[in-house]
Amino acid sequence: MSYEFILVDQDEHGIVTVTINDPDAKNAVNWTMNAELIAEMERIENDPSARVMILTATGRIFCSGGNINRIISTGKVLEPPNPSVREVLFPSEADIKHVVTSLRTMSKPVIGAINGPAVGSGVGLAVGCDIRIASTASRFGWVFVKRGIVPDDGSVFYMQQIVGYARAFEWGVTGRSLSAEQAHEIGFVNHVVEPDQLMAKAREIAMEIVENCPPLTVQAFKLTLGESLTQSVEEASRFTARAQDFVGATEDHREAVRAYAERRKPVWVGR
Repeated sequence: MSYEFILVDQDEHGIVTVTINDPDAKNAVNWTMNAELIAEMERIENDPSARVMILTATGRIFCSGGNINRIISTGKVLEPPNPSVREVLFPSEADIKHVVTSLRTMSKPVIGAINGPAVGSGVGLAVGCDIRIASTASRFGWVFVKRGIVPDDGSVFYMQQIVGYARAFEWGVTGRSLSAEQAHEIGFVNHVVEPDQLMAKAREIAMEIVENCPPLTVQAFKLTLGESLTQSVEEASRFTARAQDFVGATEDHREAVRAYAERRKPVWVGR
């Protein structure tokens, strides 16, 4: 599928690299870009051969948030240019909150390779990733309050799960920009690497997932962990039991046990 604002590459291992590609606008989010990201995530979710998604961007900036010039000139930035009836009545189907939520709720793992500054909803996109790897050239500006607004991209809900309430509150209410190292110190970023090592590190982790873990079990684990964040212990236990029943009946589970007993590398079939 061809897109206007994102590039997609899927390799023979099932690693799908999705690259935000609007460097002239500092990779600022727009309605079409959001719709394309959502469409691609749906494709990845429904493609059995797609195992891991890596989200990154072209140029020196990961994502500058909303396009300020367009906001000033038109008063809006994330609406479709010529909206259909459905787009008017269901605007949330392609808004930035839908993108961030989809990143977290899709069953395939998402690794964020943050190549440069992430500002506003650029932080939101990073929040949506399951693992964040930051280049030393990156920084993170959760600056909504400085613009007189609150984060409406879903990042408020997920941020406190990642860094805790106190750190999320201090960061959000001050509107500070954090360096990659500072983001790592508060637990927002998993790894910090030099710019020329960013994609190599992302692919290293992606390959570790692909080679070591059965596809369906990885998906079940992500969904189980995500559901547990808003469930009681009893609800989480029941959900985990259903997930265990499902993956325990797969061919890959039997292969995992055989490979361990035979001291060899397993061969996954995805069922």
